[in-house]
Amino acid sequence: MPKSSHVFAAIGVLLSLGNPARAQFNPMEQPRVGGIVGSKHDFSSMAWSGGEICKPCHTPHFAMANLPRLWNHTMSSATYTLHDGSGGQEDFDVGTRMCLSCHDGTVALDSFGGQVGSSFIPARFRLGTDLSDDHPIGAEAQYPPSPQPSWWAGAFRDPSQIPAALPLKEWIDGGGQPRMVVSCLSCHNPHRQSGYPHLLNMRNVASAICLGCHIK
Repeated sequence: MPKSSHVFAAIGVLLSLGNPARAQFNPMEQPRVGGIVGSKHDFSSMAWSGGEICKPCHTPHFAMANLPRLWNHTMSSATYTLHDGSGGQEDFDVGTRMCLSCHDGTVALDSFGGQVGSSFIPARFRLGTDLSDDHPIGAEAQYPPSPQPSWWAGAFRDPSQIPAALPLKEWIDGGGQPRMVVSCLSCHNPHRQSGYPHLLNMRNVASAICLGCHIK
């Protein structure tokens, strides 16, 4: 091959690597770009945030006791209507509880750092306390359930087959036993590290997120 052909071939490879549109689309692929800046969770433009992005949820010092991730936002104490009855904070993994501290609408967005706020999440982002019309999470979404019902096999993928982008989370049941459950964080990333819409962990083209667990 002439030297010039080698050069043009190399340029073509580099261009294809730098242009995601030229690469073969894979709905299960890992994210390329993202970040909380400019996302729905970037509150720096809100008057109540003091121009901060991280502080409404996290703090480097004097974080809330008994919570991970240097947590800084007041937690909800609400009870919820679930698919199988009612439940409380003990029925959810800690990541889901953190999400609900804003998204159930009972605690103000600006209730952080020990202050009591007054700016509540807009209705379009508010789940409320009736979660019976939402995908099961926490205790109602053990994966797999224990004991495992007869209808489970063939309807849900083995945990080892779930895409890495859709992580199950640990929840401690009433007996102190760890269980793996579907969490808010199984489908969403609050820091938009994926760069996908709706803070999703991966693209949902052709229901790829749903089919990550469900066999249809």
